[in-house]
Amino acid sequence: MLKNNQHFSAQKRNEMLEEMTHCELDILIIGGGITGTGIALDAASRNCKVGLIEKSDFGSGTSSKSGKLIHGGLKYLKTGDLSLVREVGSERAIVHKNARHLVIPVNMLFPIVKNGSFNKVTLKLGLSTYDKLAGVQKHERHVMLSKKEVFEQEPLLSREQVSGGGMYIEYRTDDSRLTMEVAKTAFEHGAYLCNYTKMTDFITDHEGKVIGVIAKDLISGQTVEIYAKYIVNAGGPWVDKVRAIEGEIKGKKLHLTKGIHIVVPFHKFPVNESLYYDVAGRMIAVVPRDGCTYIGSTETDYHGDLDDVFVEQSDVDYLLDCVNTMFPDVNLEQKDITSCWAGLRPLIHEEGKPPSEMSRKDEIFESDSGLITIAGGKLTGYRKMAERVVDYLLNKGKLEKVPTVTEGIKLSGGKFQSNEEVEMLVKDVEKECGLLNIPSSAAVEFVYRYGTNIWVLLDVFKELFASQKHRNADVSEVLAAAEACYAIEHEMAMRLTDFFDRRTGYLLFKRESIPAIINIVAAQFSDKLGWDEKQLFDEQLMFDREYKKSLRFEQVEIK
Repeated sequence: MLKNNQHFSAQKRNEMLEEMTHCELDILIIGGGITGTGIALDAASRNCKVGLIEKSDFGSGTSSKSGKLIHGGLKYLKTGDLSLVREVGSERAIVHKNARHLVIPVNMLFPIVKNGSFNKVTLKLGLSTYDKLAGVQKHERHVMLSKKEVFEQEPLLSREQVSGGGMYIEYRTDDSRLTMEVAKTAFEHGAYLCNYTKMTDFITDHEGKVIGVIAKDLISGQTVEIYAKYIVNAGGPWVDKVRAIEGEIKGKKLHLTKGIHIVVPFHKFPVNESLYYDVAGRMIAVVPRDGCTYIGSTETDYHGDLDDVFVEQSDVDYLLDCVNTMFPDVNLEQKDITSCWAGLRPLIHEEGKPPSEMSRKDEIFESDSGLITIAGGKLTGYRKMAERVVDYLLNKGKLEKVPTVTEGIKLSGGKFQSNEEVEMLVKDVEKECGLLNIPSSAAVEFVYRYGTNIWVLLDVFKELFASQKHRNADVSEVLAAAEACYAIEHEMAMRLTDFFDRRTGYLLFKRESIPAIINIVAAQFSDKLGWDEKQLFDEQLMFDREYKKSLRFEQVEIK
């Protein structure tokens, strides 16, 4: 039996899945995004026996394709969604407190744009309302800026388009790593979680109530049965697909929209602050990160393949136009783009409303068979969504009622009491890197990726560097090998894309570095996971498709 002190390891994955098949769980969750992992953490921390299966990798859907901001929903003031603004505004402070290395406060400049949705009066009113609803602390409350002050903050803005603005605090995050740390923390509290495990059918009793699922392990090909008192469908964009397996979908349905982001080198678009501005009613974010600047997002209805969402040429043209109109001296071109991503927003359909006006609130549905579905919601509000689902289940009477405690649970790697402690850790790691001949810049990068778990990574690095195999290797190669080992042994990475995309972000923000380290990373996966030559070749081929897709813009014919 797995013990809580064991690592969240790919090498223990089969054992984890076997544990789920050998007991009746209290709760089985379908879907390993931020919502599903959040439910797993909330339920496990309330002493429930919890299992979770995910058909791909943790966070591989919407939870790694967001705008990577933990924000308070300022734009939802326009639609009058005050309760949502209040909840996610206050939640962002909790998410920050529990993962200070991943949820980082940044200044957000909001310029007042000619013919935009806000003027000086309405922006002041909006930001003041936002501060009040979200319970923003005094030192983080907004300030209004004159036109002169806006251009002192950001001289690249168009002087013809901007007449003033406001500055407030938002929080930038790494959505993939946030999901991963929630999953690891759920595991630390006793939950069983397995990626690459696809639910194929429901198991029902003689009354037609769901009591389990049939699932296929997509790594081994094995089919298993998993039983639980309650089954929660947290599949994000796939929730209606899961509901359809059960039978006819009744009641509300999803409305899927697609949003894309593009990434350019920071030197091509050197903004001083993150910016959020209005283009014909659509909000555009410009965010500097890791030597890059990323821009998004679009919002278009989506009816295509949920497992192959891509960036369209028209989306790219639109974002480039949004940038070049507002920042006329930047002159961004398509050739400047270094990567891109596309993701789906699983909104709850509201007849007659365009996507931009549909509520981002989450809702819980229960089918006649007893399947519980959670749909809608936002990254920022994941903890409250999880709390509501678990409360709903506990109120049904089969499980002991225990109040939620997740507000006070620090996530894996996030054992900090203040932002100053994060900065102190950076300094300590810089000293250690100096002793190991690792560039000091790696200290900042790794602390804000792994938090307090950085010491585990450095121990792996020391072990590899001392080995005969890596003794003459370049430091950067050994670092890549160490990160790969850590991802496999502590974060259940099963495939190369898991590592390069969701565990490290290299695919989006350091894409140019991948060719130099791909072979050494692949060698670690092959060694640790026992790949033969054919599987190694197949895995490299799969990653090559994703590598090309991250800089491919599809031409789509309008019918």
